[in-house]
Amino acid sequence: SLTDQDETGVILYASNKSVKNTQIDGYLIYKADNSIPQLTKGYNADIYTIGGRVAGTPAEHWQYTVEGAYQWGRRNDASGNFTAANNLTNLRSLSRDVSAFGFNAKLTYLFKDALNNQLSLVSEYLSGDKRSSTGKDEMFDMLWGRGPRISEVWAVAMPVEVANRSSQWNNLYRIGASWSIAPTKNTSVSATYNALFAIEDNPTRTTSALFSRDSNFRGHLLQMVVKQKFTKQLSGLILAEYCPLGDYYTHTDNMTFLRAEMLVAF
Repeated sequence: SLTDQDETGVILYASNKSVKNTQIDGYLIYKADNSIPQLTKGYNADIYTIGGRVAGTPAEHWQYTVEGAYQWGRRNDASGNFTAANNLTNLRSLSRDVSAFGFNAKLTYLFKDALNNQLSLVSEYLSGDKRSSTGKDEMFDMLWGRGPRISEVWAVAMPVEVANRSSQWNNLYRIGASWSIAPTKNTSVSATYNALFAIEDNPTRTTSALFSRDSNFRGHLLQMVVKQKFTKQLSGLILAEYCPLGDYYTHTDNMTFLRAEMLVAF
């Protein structure tokens, strides 16, 4: 299967650049999910997302982006809300109101020097389902944005707590910084650090013993990316990640990831 369930959607998007050095975007998204019997991780849902994004260059060396979104609707998730306080049998195929929130922001300083140095600060919040019995599902849904945009290794780790749904980022707060340079016009190097936290100390969709359920610190993310364009047709990439786990988990292993890639364009 290409996805976890049949999906249909409509997106309304508006962008305004009438304010000097500023772009203001707004959007309304509707997504309908319909589960397939052969796929146990799919669900039925009608989710609405309203959000906005502001990006600008307030001064010569500065750039920023700020984005927030709120979700509502109904979701029938066959995996249930697996928290210590709830009964698994009663939660099977339970349909609940969705009430979720996401936010991210980035501030960048461009040195505009010979090496094109850039320094950025980032922050992101994606709500997770609450332990208390609110009667609602607070898990933020990434809709069609599921991908390894934060980290390759964390994208693989996240499905363990979200019913095997790859890159379904949620229950996450991160704050970090990144630095990048371009030694030549064909070379770029970036280094990133993020501290990752779980907003709720319980995982959203699992009864696994891998989670301590009494701490919110997920761990660290250290990432380095080197890109090189050799010719018009040939380019390469090296991506390395090192992630010491925090006490949100019951084990203190370190996750590592390394990818070397050569790309030929015709």
